[in-house]
Amino acid sequence: MAQRSTLRPLIAGIGLPLLLALLGCGIRAPDPTEAVVEPAPAPDDPVTNPNGADEDGADEVVSVFEEDVDPAVADLAFVANELLVRSYPGAEADDLDEAYAAASVVPVEELPELQTAVLRVEPDRLVTAATVLADNPLIEAVQKCYVYQTQAVPDDPRFESQDYLSRVGLPQAWDLTTGAADIVIAVLDTGVSGEHGDLASKVITGWNVLANNTDSADRTGHGTSVAGIAGAASNNGTGIAGVSWASPLMPVMVTEASGQSTSRFIAKGLVWSVRHGARIVNVSFAPLHCDRLVLRAARHVRASGGLVFISAGNDGRFYEAGIRPNAVYVGAVNASNERASFSTAGPFVDLVAPGTSIIAPASDGGYSGVNGTSFANSVAAGVAALVWSVRPELRPSTVADILFDTATDAGPPGRDAEYGEGIIDAAAAVAAATDVVEQVDASAPLVSITAPIANATVSGMVRVSVQATDASDIADVVLSLDGQPTATDTEKPFRFVINADKLQAGIHTLSCVATDEFGNASRPDSVTVFVARSDDGGEGIETDAVPPRVIINFPIDGTIVSSSVGVQATVTDNAGLASVEWLMNGSVQRSQPVTGTYSVVNFVWDASPAAAGSYTITVRATDRAENHSSDTVALIKS
Repeated sequence: MAQRSTLRPLIAGIGLPLLLALLGCGIRAPDPTEAVVEPAPAPDDPVTNPNGADEDGADEVVSVFEEDVDPAVADLAFVANELLVRSYPGAEADDLDEAYAAASVVPVEELPELQTAVLRVEPDRLVTAATVLADNPLIEAVQKCYVYQTQAVPDDPRFESQDYLSRVGLPQAWDLTTGAADIVIAVLDTGVSGEHGDLASKVITGWNVLANNTDSADRTGHGTSVAGIAGAASNNGTGIAGVSWASPLMPVMVTEASGQSTSRFIAKGLVWSVRHGARIVNVSFAPLHCDRLVLRAARHVRASGGLVFISAGNDGRFYEAGIRPNAVYVGAVNASNERASFSTAGPFVDLVAPGTSIIAPASDGGYSGVNGTSFANSVAAGVAALVWSVRPELRPSTVADILFDTATDAGPPGRDAEYGEGIIDAAAAVAAATDVVEQVDASAPLVSITAPIANATVSGMVRVSVQATDASDIADVVLSLDGQPTATDTEKPFRFVINADKLQAGIHTLSCVATDEFGNASRPDSVTVFVARSDDGGEGIETDAVPPRVIINFPIDGTIVSSSVGVQATVTDNAGLASVEWLMNGSVQRSQPVTGTYSVVNFVWDASPAAAGSYTITVRATDRAENHSSDTVALIKS
């Protein structure tokens, strides 16, 4: 298809090069309450795990922060006097207040959509407080509040054309659609200059997350460039052409004046955007593939009908992180369609788009040449807006799949860690959207409560675990207590907490219903439990008199063996398992720790050197209250 003759993506004026790409971390948090930002602890400053020991009997050394397993993430800067804490659905406010007091932290903000609290802590107690909270049965996750900032990348010489538009098939895509006024693109960034000639007619009212007002004027220029690439006013005889001409641009400022932001403010910006009508959210910060709070917020956007695009990063490094299904991560290619030298790689990268030699609006009213995954991300976000403009009824997962399926393969055949699914192809994506037929899932999910087990005696803080499966994504799982909805979880693993000490002693019923993304609801699954109130309102461990349950799955009684034989057993407990041992003729051969209320354990007995005769194998489980239970099978060595 020919390019529209009226399209004139010419450069009206080029200002100084904009050397910005959002990546990495800074040294000060954009927090009006004077949050303290410090570098990450040194790698040799670990947290001692109070629950385990290594094989030599020494304390096992781990970090209370899961992300620190990746050394590159452990090096990131963070707000030294803030913790981001997610509680289990069902946790009650007064119980959480007690947990916070025990850890000597002070709540400063609630993020209810994400079941997360922002807590203030003395900087020298950050790790200690995090350890105390992580060990509390009410708390599901504890993370640092990471700090992200703008950084420069090498800039190319001035350019006189937007050749990247043709490289991704945009002129052909524009023959089918130039966007739609109801497909809003939110730009989470440094703000947007609404006075720019290419943006004045496109920018709608946005939000300043830090100041809690509508002042979203650009402070550094980065957000203006990002917004202009995605949706500058086009076919107007001046300036540049944006990718999606008709899409309104919603500026959501998540940075302070210097261009730095944090996990907390990016997550808040994501939630605000989708609540105020954004279908696409452009987030040009990195490395966000490791930020659990941001990923949960991206999940919230997707469940609400939107799609989040996140820049892969500009440090040129390789990260081990796998696919992150709740957002689309975009890397950059150069003019030769090869991965740009600065573009971060890893299995989490979904797509690549042009990210060098890009002409973008500048905050001074002119134009600049820019490079970075920030701007490749804007191209991809704009293409998604075109796809949705053709078929606004499509689900977010379908839009993402269209972009992946129509991308031009690059690098090794198939998906790879440098190019993801390939280079975005706007023409192919828009064409595919006109014909795609979404598969409709009419089947209901399957749901079951895996803990506590039926007829268990419970007290204190009771963890409820639910397994839900479906042909499509599970939208949510709702837990009810005695027929009344109590809590909702939206992300696997589905887990809840109930304080049994607030219930009347006696029989109670727990039930759950899962709903998939098509609105199909499961049949409820229920278990009946007996509540025995603990005297001190603790975790119920001290008053737990119910022993574990042990079932040897195989081998069965009387099995004849001649060499090695595998032994598998299922162990469950109403409150919490501690250890499992296996015994041969009454003598302990092996012991291993177990946690939770359900576990499948495996052992191997090498019967080769044993004399012919009968042998008894016993699997014995111990719970945290030191109750014991066992199961036994008799084997015959031939």
